Amino acid sequence: MSKIKSLAQFRDLIETGYEIEFTLNNQRWLLEPDQNAAYFTERCELGSGDYVKKFKDTNEVLNFEIEGKKLSELYSKMDNVQW
Repeated sequence: MSKIKSLAQFRDLIETGYEIEFTLNNQRWLLEPDQNAAYFTERCELGSGDYVKKFKDTNEVLNFEIEGKKLSELYSKMDNVQW
């Protein structure tokens, strides 16, 4: 896959527990289920290089900001998306 088509699709991918790799502003990111959380939880982590941010639920992921914009606003700008 190369683009996420809608916010609903992005939300569904996160809630289903997909690992989502993408490039944003020439930086590679990986959004995945939290490796230390129990199965069937919304807990996620987002990493790039040595940076890792953990989230308790999907809304927290979507409201996370990169360079002043929420991920919910940036999904259409993500390139090289794979899930």
